[in-house]
This record gives sequence, C-alpha cells and structure tokens, in this order.
Amino acid sequence: MICVFRKSVFAALCAVMLVSGCKTLEGGGFNQLLSTAAGSAGAGAGVTAGMQSAVAGATDLFREYTPEEQQRLGADFASVLLGARPLVRNPAAQRYVNQVGVWVVQQTAQPTDGRGRPMIKTWRFGIIDSEAVNAYATPGGYVFITKGLFKKLGSEAELAGVLSHEIAHVTQGHYLAAIKAGGFSKIMAGAVQAGTGDKRLDEAAANLVRNLYAKGLDKSDEYEADRLGMLYAARAGYEPTGLMSVLHLYAAHTRGDDGFQLLFATHPDPKDRIARLEPLLVTFATASDATNAQRFKAVQARL
Repeated sequence: MICVFRKSVFAALCAVMLVSGCKTLEGGGFNQLLSTAAGSAGAGAGVTAGMQSAVAGATDLFREYTPEEQQRLGADFASVLLGARPLVRNPAAQRYVNQVGVWVVQQTAQPTDGRGRPMIKTWRFGIIDSEAVNAYATPGGYVFITKGLFKKLGSEAELAGVLSHEIAHVTQGHYLAAIKAGGFSKIMAGAVQAGTGDKRLDEAAANLVRNLYAKGLDKSDEYEADRLGMLYAARAGYEPTGLMSVLHLYAAHTRGDDGFQLLFATHPDPKDRIARLEPLLVTFATASDATNAQRFKAVQARL
C-alpha cells in the first residue's frame, strides 16, 4: 500500500535533507546571473522568456492540487521508487546531494499560489541504491539519482546538470500533466486523501506510478527539462555544459549496455538531445566555468 510507505519515506528523506542553503562554490560564482540569457540572438534568446511562459502554464496544473496534496502525492510516488530500491546508506553523500539540489532549486522560477508562495514548500534529494543509470523526480519536490549514475559522473557540475533536469520536470508539472492526460486524476486524487483505507485504490495508484516511470514522459517534456536544466545549473554558478557532458556519456553507450536499458527506453536518443542543446550554448557564453570536480570526487569515492 502506498500509505504504508509514506511515513517511512518522510523519515528516510528528512534524515538526510539539508535545511540550510548550499555552501558557496570554490572560487565563488554562486551569485552570478547570466547577463546574456535574455538578450542573446538566435535559438538561445528565448530560453528565459520560454521558461517564464511555461511556468505560467504549469501553475494551473499545480493549483489542481493544494501544496499539502502535492507533498502527499510526491511521497506516494517516492514510496514506490524506494520500495523497489532504498536510499544509499551514506548520510554524508545524501547531505551533499541535498546541498547541490537545494541550491539549484533556489535559481528556478517555481509556480506559486494566489499569495505568491511556492507551491512546493520543501524539496528533498537522494541517492537510490541501484546500479542502473538513471534519475527520477516526483510531484511535490522529490528528486533521486541512482548510485549507478552518480558513480559515472565526473564533477559537481555534471551532478547539478542531472538534478536540474529533474527539477525542471517538477517545476513544469510534467508528471501532473501526465496524470491528467492519462485520465488518472481521480485515482491519484483519491490516493492523496488521508485515511481512505481503500487498499484497492492504493494498489491502483501504485501501479499507475510504476507504469508512468516505465513508460517515461513525452519527448517534448524531456527536451524542455534539458533546456531549463542547463539554465538552472548555469544560474547556480556551474559550468552550463555539465548536462551536455552527461548526455555525451549516455551517447557513448548503447541500449543493450548494462544499467542503461530503462534510461534509453524512457528518454529520447541522447544524440538528438545534444543536437537540440548545442544552439543554446551561445546564451551561456559568460557563464561560470566552475565544476567542483575535486569536491565531487571526494564524495564519489566514499560510495
């Protein structure tokens, strides 16, 4: 049952989440904004404007659920993911991922309620104990990266790129849209009602979540998350090509390679994703080149 997992999910993630802001980057750069983001010519010029209009559209989806309902919905989604694979038992690594994730979130334009308050009150990040190469997000601000992918990354900038992509799925309401498009709003609305005690409803909701992650989101959602992910990471002071480097990592493998099967089954071809991002690089010509590779590798070595 989803509701059985909910308390354990909160306990596990609250134990590792960071409640303060992220430490400053080595050499500074956290407060750097992209002076060219809004004014560059070409394909990159519309990134910021596109983000603003997309957030405006996503807000309607968010308002179909209260912040409390979204938090419960996110916990339900997370419980399904963690029911298959638990979090890595490494508090230091979990805190580190939360540091990076929380800082990146602070650079985003998030949907707000009628009083201007963020619809997602608390974000949580974690490393899942799986050798598969993947990352996941849920409604309500839960973001996960697998140990398999974490071990293949080369820097904090790449980690920020992965987390930024997943954060964009949340800020844009992609999973909420998938629920609505699939006609499953009533099932999930019932699942988030406290104390329903309906085991059949809980199982139906759990199966829906499993199917969503097995099928993946629309290609357009993935492309949008790539664009916004690059922007979010750059605004956080990271080298903007971090996500691009991860996509090149994916492109170097095939669908049959161990650990990559689900990633390739649920995402567009990485070469296509790279081709769509390359025209945007001119937008970030003045962005930071910080990677924090040494700090990242120190954490990575302990996994």
